[in-house]
Amino acid sequence: MPKNETTPISFARKHHDVSKAAHALQESLRGAFAEFLKGDVGGRSVARRLGVDKMLGWQAHRIATAPDPATIVSALPGERGMKNLIGALHAVGVSDVAIGRVETATNGLWRIFDQSNASRQEIAAIAAGGLDSAAQQRHQAKVRRAHFDSTVALRGEVANSMVSTWFVSPAKAKSDHLALVSLNMKEGLRTIRPMGPRLVYRGTKIDADAAALDWSGIDASEEANPIPSLVPAASTPDLDRDVVEVVAKDAVTLVLADPDLHPDGELTLTFADLIEDVGPGYARPDAPTGQVGVHVPIPVRNLYLDVLFDESIPAANPAAALYFAAAERVEYGEHAELRRFNGEIDARFVRAPKLPKSSKVDPARHAAMLEHGAALIDRPLDAFRCFRMHIAYPPTFTRAIVRWLLPEPPES
Repeated sequence: MPKNETTPISFARKHHDVSKAAHALQESLRGAFAEFLKGDVGGRSVARRLGVDKMLGWQAHRIATAPDPATIVSALPGERGMKNLIGALHAVGVSDVAIGRVETATNGLWRIFDQSNASRQEIAAIAAGGLDSAAQQRHQAKVRRAHFDSTVALRGEVANSMVSTWFVSPAKAKSDHLALVSLNMKEGLRTIRPMGPRLVYRGTKIDADAAALDWSGIDASEEANPIPSLVPAASTPDLDRDVVEVVAKDAVTLVLADPDLHPDGELTLTFADLIEDVGPGYARPDAPTGQVGVHVPIPVRNLYLDVLFDESIPAANPAAALYFAAAERVEYGEHAELRRFNGEIDARFVRAPKLPKSSKVDPARHAAMLEHGAALIDRPLDAFRCFRMHIAYPPTFTRAIVRWLLPEPPES
């Protein structure tokens, strides 16, 4: 290896180094506290005994009692704060040996900060990841909630749940093709400030080249022409008169005329697309998988992506993922550059496409949505198996997808 090249340090090694340094600081500070504190005390008691301000006392107490390395890094004072803390330990008579251990551990953490050239938040994320799954989950939950709250404040709107359901069934006209039904429900949609007219749904017409479905891994015939329509039985009553349809050359856009004047404080919007004769529904060398998905255009607390496979379709190894793009590459949900989301995703087959109570979705409206979708392809609802993806607080402007292996074409 040339002298000017270095071996990249693995994430696991970074996590190990940060965790080791954080635990060393915690143990050394506990040892110092044991010399002048008796029993369990709170942050204010630490501040009072050391003669420092409440914030520094709380930070020192938090480091000594933190459950994981990420919390230690997050609570770490700046260099000036640590000097003040060490000076206070001297003043209350802590031994030079104990103080030396605190200084050595602190310098070890500063060294990691300098060598990594990373921010405090990035170091905390490294400490929360890797091998400590409990800390990782807590950190990711905080990040998702913080992102959600800030996005709600910026966008001015929020929904309790977003439920996207796809029916995948054999096409009537062509046995080797598929018929797809896309149902999209936003439940508990509300604005936190007046917004006036706004886009609520964008449906895409399909051309012979299937340019709009290039993410799906399957072609569409010339006859395919999805027209999004409101599903009144699965939406807020009398909502249809507030929705204006705008038809452009290659898209159908539905605009909510003035949601701020609607008598209901929270709205439920449900739209349906029917995409016929998609296919062929068999694996090809350049397209071995089928794929459906949904774009997350607004902040939602819960995202459910349900794919209902007709019992006659062998859906092999379905898997779910969430992707996002740089802000400048997002255009109506069509991503030019995708990166995978590393957060927690629950994806599995469920007994029935019923939603849990925690979703806060009205069961009657959800049932009406499913009945509407099944009726569009003239199939009974019990003829489908449901694969569900669920994620709490999904990042806005992400695309959730479910991909499965297509069957091999029959021998001719």
